[in-house]
Amino acid sequence: MTASTSPKGPWAATTDLPRNTDSGPHESLAVTADDHPVAAPPKPHWFRSVFFQATVVGLLAFAAPGLWNALQSVGAGGQQTPFLVMAGNALLFSLMTITCLSSSLVINRIGLRWTLVLGTTGYALYSAALYQNNRYGTVWFIYVGSAACGITAGLFWAAEGAVMLRYPEPERRGRYLAYWLAYRNSGAILGGAINLGFNATGTRLGKLDWRTYIVFVVLQCLGPAIGMLLSPPGKVQRANGTKVAVVQRLPDRVEFKETLRLAARKEFLLIIPYLCYVTWSLPYIGSYMTTYFSVRSRALASLVTALAQVVATGLMGTFLDLKRLSISQRAKFGFIGMMAMSGATWVWAVIIQHKYQHNPPALDWVDDGFGEGWALYVFQQVEFALTYNYGYWLIGWLAKRPAEVVRYAAVARGVEAAGQCIASGISSTRTPLLVSAGIILALWGFALGTAYFVVRDVGSVHVGAEGYLPELKPSAREAADEEVAGGAKV
Repeated sequence: MTASTSPKGPWAATTDLPRNTDSGPHESLAVTADDHPVAAPPKPHWFRSVFFQATVVGLLAFAAPGLWNALQSVGAGGQQTPFLVMAGNALLFSLMTITCLSSSLVINRIGLRWTLVLGTTGYALYSAALYQNNRYGTVWFIYVGSAACGITAGLFWAAEGAVMLRYPEPERRGRYLAYWLAYRNSGAILGGAINLGFNATGTRLGKLDWRTYIVFVVLQCLGPAIGMLLSPPGKVQRANGTKVAVVQRLPDRVEFKETLRLAARKEFLLIIPYLCYVTWSLPYIGSYMTTYFSVRSRALASLVTALAQVVATGLMGTFLDLKRLSISQRAKFGFIGMMAMSGATWVWAVIIQHKYQHNPPALDWVDDGFGEGWALYVFQQVEFALTYNYGYWLIGWLAKRPAEVVRYAAVARGVEAAGQCIASGISSTRTPLLVSAGIILALWGFALGTAYFVVRDVGSVHVGAEGYLPELKPSAREAADEEVAGGAKV
């Protein structure tokens, strides 16, 4: 292995190793070659640090999908019945599927920053549509707002995921993913506090106070300005001195072909049921809350679940970066523990739903029987947060080259959106909620079986776009690098 010393010091010595030269466009990835640096890397400038970039994406997640989730967490956007909003959401996610799948083309053209800025613009229109419907009964605006949000949010979903998978160091990815999702959940925390403040007297089934939506619209309008603060990959400074790979811009036709090629890989096909499962439950959860609980109980739930999600994802992120265990062990133990909790949650949901189907309740927090149904909702939201966090961490190890991170984020979010589109369509009808809960439980079982075939290879076959395992000792890492270099020369 050869190394070249840069003007910034021996710590920056790198060797460019071609990766997967048989699978796509011309790319190379710089990996550290000196495992015993004589000088520590300089401290990153705060504006260019990974932490600041994660904070920017987190604030965007707070202002855009975080507040959107806050509205959904009170049940069907805070409306009295779920059917109109769920029909709008079905339209939203159908368009979002298309824009997610094509987002790698947009990112390839205009970059991550401008894609994020564009992606935030539709959320305020969605909240404004809910305001109009809540206060004046306007129906058509629900569909217009949903369409606008679906077109733009697909770009946002893919771009935010690509940033959070590409920018952090691999050994810190789990915690950075948890940090990012904490901001997204903080949107729901603030939204839940606003919901509870405006709706604390709503002891019956009904809809939110119309003033709730005005606050949401104002906050979501801040998204584009925040997005302008993001640094491009080439200017990001990591704490360990390594660089974020700058991906070559490709012709649209080539980029599209590479995205299709990635989507056809065995490992991606195997995790499609898992990606569908992760977000499939959200429309059901919203309908469940709207159907059975009072306005103030729904508002309280949106606050409590957001706090629980922040704690849960923080613990998950810490575990996924735990150095005492190998990456393979973290992948397997995390997956098995998380999916065991998920399965128990949905068995519980089927039992509760069967009980409610025969005697539908209208529960407030002072009523008998409130606790078991309301606690189920909290567990459902925590389960969603954990599976969502783990899914992104898993995708980060599947990418083989830097450009594939963006493509994986695009196709993964497209699958998620497609699943949520179908689930929203089901929830927009009068399909019994017991049937919806049963579908989710069946999808959980299918996802458990197929995804494990991918999870078991993390750390051996799937080692991520960085091309090395952070916990390897220097001698082992050198041997791995030499093996990759030798294979690339053949």
